[in-house]
Amino acid sequence: MTRLILNQETMGLSSLMEKVTRAKVKDCFTDEEGTIFFVVAPGEIGKAIGKGASNIKRLQQELQRKIRVIEYHENVVEFVKNIIYPLRVQSIIEEQDAVVIKDSNRKTKSALIGRGGKNLQLTNRAVKRFFNKEVKVE
Repeated sequence: MTRLILNQETMGLSSLMEKVTRAKVKDCFTDEEGTIFFVVAPGEIGKAIGKGASNIKRLQQELQRKIRVIEYHENVVEFVKNIIYPLRVQSIIEEQDAVVIKDSNRKTKSALIGRGGKNLQLTNRAVKRFFNKEVKVE
């Protein structure tokens, strides 16, 4: 497992998320568009989102940025399922140094990869922070 490096901004965002939701934040990172991704401890996704997504709405309004919450899992295959949710795929296979997502539907594949590979890069970023494996789509 690689060591997580948090800067001042992500530490502040994690602290705010924990204060508002009372859910334990394991990691926080942003993308180029400003979306904030929070990885929360196992079993705390409901607490983080809140009833009727009230916590997420409150944070989005307060920070003026889009927020996405991902539940951490010790198993890399389950963690990838949590990252790509609500998409459902035919199979996710863990290999020696990679995780392969397989699906025959073109629309699902294109959603997994995203415009210019953006979604796949974000998935890879999250997985590499905890498991040091690369994610591939087939």
